[in-house]
Amino acid sequence: MCIEARKEKNVIYLSMDYPEKKNGLDLKMATSLLKNVRQANQDPDIHSIVFESKHRAFFSSGPRPEDLLTCVGEEGIRYLEQVLEVLNQCVLAIFCSPKVTVALINGFAYGGGFNIMLACDRRISLQRAKFLENFHQMGISPDLGASYLIPRLIGYEKTFDMLINGEIFTAEQALQLGLIHEIAANKQELYEKLEQYLKKVAEGHPPAIAATKKLLKERAARELEKQLEVETRYLLDLFKQEEIKHRLQVLV
Repeated sequence: MCIEARKEKNVIYLSMDYPEKKNGLDLKMATSLLKNVRQANQDPDIHSIVFESKHRAFFSSGPRPEDLLTCVGEEGIRYLEQVLEVLNQCVLAIFCSPKVTVALINGFAYGGGFNIMLACDRRISLQRAKFLENFHQMGISPDLGASYLIPRLIGYEKTFDMLINGEIFTAEQALQLGLIHEIAANKQELYEKLEQYLKKVAEGHPPAIAATKKLLKERAARELEKQLEVETRYLLDLFKQEEIKHRLQVLV
C-alpha cells in the first residue's frame, strides 16, 4: 500500500508511504493515489484533502531515472503510456476536486513528484525542502501538467528559464517564484500553518466552496486536460529515441 488514508474531523490526509522508491511515481503509486483521491472527492463528510509524506527526508522523487530507463523502446513505451494515463488522471482529479486540496512538502520534491502537487489549491513547505525540474538533463519534455500549471503560476519566461537551468532550488526560491504559498521552519509550524488554513476553510459551506472552485477552474480544467494529452504525445515520441536511454543511464 503506497497511500495511507486517515480521516480527522472533516479532513482526509493522504500520506505517501513508498520508501523503497522514495515515494516515486510508478504505476503502483499512481494507481493507489488515484483511487484514494477519487474516494476522497466523493466523501460528503469532508471539506479538505491533505497530501503528505510519512518520511522525513522526502516528499516524492517523482518518476525515477532507473524506472524511466525501462520505458525506452517499444515495450517500455506501452508501460510508460499506461503510467502516464493514470498519473494524468491523478492531476485532473486533484485539480478538479470539489474539496480544498493542500500539499505539505516536507522534503525533496523532484520533477513530477512536485508537479502533480501544483494541481493543489495550496502548497505549504518546510524550509529545508528542495525542488528540482530536471527534464532538460534527461532530454525529455515536461509532463503531469507542468507545461500548463507552472507558466500559469509564474509566467512563460521564468518557467522556461527554470526548466533549461535544471538546478535544485530551495523552498525560499519556490516561495519567491510563486510555486508555493507558505514556508514553515519545522514540522510543528508546518502543521500549525495547515491548521490555521483548514480552520478558515471550515468556516465556509462545502457546496459553496465546490461551486466557487468550479467557477474558477472549469475553463482551466478543459485546457489542462488537453495539455496533458499533448504532453503525453510529445513524451512518448521522445522515448522512442536512443539518446534518451544514454542520458538516463548517466543519471542512474
